[in-house]
Amino acid sequence: MFSRNTIFGILIGLYAALFAYLLTRGYLLGDATFWIGICIVPFVLTKPAHRGRSLRLLPVVLLLVVGSLFIKERSFGYLLMIASVLFTIESCRGKTGPLLLWLLLIISPLFSYLSEVFTFPIRLKLSEWSGRLLQIFGFQVEVSGNIIHLNRSEFSVDPACMGLQMTGFALLSGIFLIAHYQHTTKRELSLMISSILMILVFGFNILCNLMRILVLVIFSIPPQNPLHDVAGIISLLAYVWLPVTLLVRFFFRYFSKSVNELPQKAGALRPGILIANVLIAAACTGFMLLPENVVVNNSSISPLVFNKKYQVTRLHAGVTRFQDKKALIYTKEIPSFYAAEHSPYTCWKGSGYSFTNIKEGRVSGNRIYLGTLQKGQDQLLTAWWFSNHEHNTISQLDWRWRVLRGDREFQLVNVTAANERDLHLAIREWL
Repeated sequence: MFSRNTIFGILIGLYAALFAYLLTRGYLLGDATFWIGICIVPFVLTKPAHRGRSLRLLPVVLLLVVGSLFIKERSFGYLLMIASVLFTIESCRGKTGPLLLWLLLIISPLFSYLSEVFTFPIRLKLSEWSGRLLQIFGFQVEVSGNIIHLNRSEFSVDPACMGLQMTGFALLSGIFLIAHYQHTTKRELSLMISSILMILVFGFNILCNLMRILVLVIFSIPPQNPLHDVAGIISLLAYVWLPVTLLVRFFFRYFSKSVNELPQKAGALRPGILIANVLIAAACTGFMLLPENVVVNNSSISPLVFNKKYQVTRLHAGVTRFQDKKALIYTKEIPSFYAAEHSPYTCWKGSGYSFTNIKEGRVSGNRIYLGTLQKGQDQLLTAWWFSNHEHNTISQLDWRWRVLRGDREFQLVNVTAANERDLHLAIREWL
C-alpha cells in the first residue's frame, strides 16, 4: 500500500501537470505576476506548525463538481482545481490558512478579468482625482476624460496605469508579508481578518497609482522613459510595501491567534479519503481537458438585425457585426450573470488600436463610455454600454444583478464611427 506522502506527491504532481497544461494552452498568462506568485507558493506552504488534517473543503469541492456539469467555462474549472488542490493538501497533510487560496486566485486569469472589469471605473477616476489634486497644489491643469493637460503638454492616463501588474504585485507583497510574520511569530490571521487586510492592501495600491500618476505628470515622464518604470517601483515601495509592513505587524499584534501544533502521524490514508481524492482529481482532470463550451442565447439580439441598412455578419462566441457606410457596431451576447464579456478596450487593442480620451458620457439620458481609437493616422470615435433593450447601463454590478434576479440577458453594445455626428446618430439608434 502506498504511503500518505507517496499518494500526496502523485496527486500534487497531477495538479501541477494541469497547471502546466493550462499554461501551454494560454489560459494562465505566464506574466510576471504569475511567476512571482509561483515562487511564493513554497514559502506559503511552509506552515509555522503542523495542524490536523481536515475534510472541511469536501462539500465545497462536491458543489463545484456538480456545478461543472452545468457551467462549462474554464474559469469555473479553475475554481474547481483550486478547491481540489486545497482539499488534497488538507486531507493528506493538514489544514492550510487562507493565504494559499488568495495566492492561487491572484495568479489566475480570473483575477486578471475581475481586476480589468470591476476596477475600470476606478482607473478612469484616477485622472480626475489627479487633476483635482494638481489644481489644489496650484498647477494650471485641465482634465478631459483620461487626458490631463499641463503646461501645454498632454498626458494620457491609460486605464492600465492602475494596471494588473501593479495590482498583482501589491497583493502578492501583502501575502508575502503575512506569510513572513506567520513564520516569525508562529501565529496566524483568520480568513476574515486576512480578507480585511487584503482589501486594505488594494486601497494602498490605489493610493500608490495616484501618487505615481502625479509624479509622472508633474515631471512630464513619458511611458518610453526608463524613469516611468522607476517611478512605479518607488511608488510601490513607498505607498504599498512600507505601510502594509506596518499594518501587518499591527494586525499580528492585536488580531492573530496561535497555531495549535499537533504531532504528525505517518502511515497510509484511510480508504475513503484516498478514493475521494482520486475521484475528485479525475473529475477535475476531465473537466479541464474538455473543450470550453460557449453557450450563447440569441434571444436578446437587437431587432436591428432585420434592418436592411446594416450588413450583418455573425462572428464567433456570440459576437455579431453590423456595418453600414457611417457606423460599425459590434454586439456581444452575455449568456449569464457570471459570464465574461470582452471589453472593447481589450478587443480594439488586439486589433492594433490604442485608446485615448476615455470618459463617461450621457446620450438621451443614458450613461455610456466614450473613447477615441488611434492607429497611426487612422482615428475613430467609439462608445459602449450594456443593454437588454429594456435597460441600459455601464455598471457591471447593475447588469449582473438584474440578470441574477430574472431580467432578460444583456449584451455588450459597441458603436464606432469616423466623426462625432455619425457616432451620436448611431448611439441614439441603438439605445
